[in-house]
Amino acid sequence: MPTPDELRTAIAEGRHAFRDALSAASAGWERNPGGTGEEAWSARQVAEHVIPAEAFFTTALCKACGYPGVDKVTGSYATANDAVKHLDEVVEMCNKKLKYVSETDLEKKHERFGTAADLMAMNANHLVEHAAQMRAAAGA
Repeated sequence: MPTPDELRTAIAEGRHAFRDALSAASAGWERNPGGTGEEAWSARQVAEHVIPAEAFFTTALCKACGYPGVDKVTGSYATANDAVKHLDEVVEMCNKKLKYVSETDLEKKHERFGTAADLMAMNANHLVEHAAQMRAAAGA
C-alpha cells in the first residue's frame, strides 16, 4: 500500500496536471466537444465539477479519519484564469487537512468509498482523468 506521502504526491501531481489543463483551455473555454453525458462538457463545466470535488474528496477523507472536513465549495468561472485562482484557493484549504493523514489513517473506512487510501487514490485519478477531458473539450 502506498504511504500517505506517496498518496499526497499523487494528488499533487493530479492537481498540477489539472492546473496545466486549465491554463491550456483558455481559447476553448466554452467549446462544446459534442457527445453525451460528461463527454459533452465544456472545459468550463469540467472545472465547475472538479474544483468543488477537491473539497468533497477531502471532506470524505476527513470523515473516514474521524476529523472535520473543509467547507463546501461551489464555483462558476467566466474564464480559465478565474478557475485557476479558485483551484489554488481550494487546494490550499484542502492541504491544511491532507497533511495530517497518517499511516494508521489509511486503513480507516469511509461508509461509501472504501478506505482513506482508496479515497486519496480516487482523488488523484479523478484529477488526471478530468485534466485529459478538459484538454480534449477545449481542443488544447
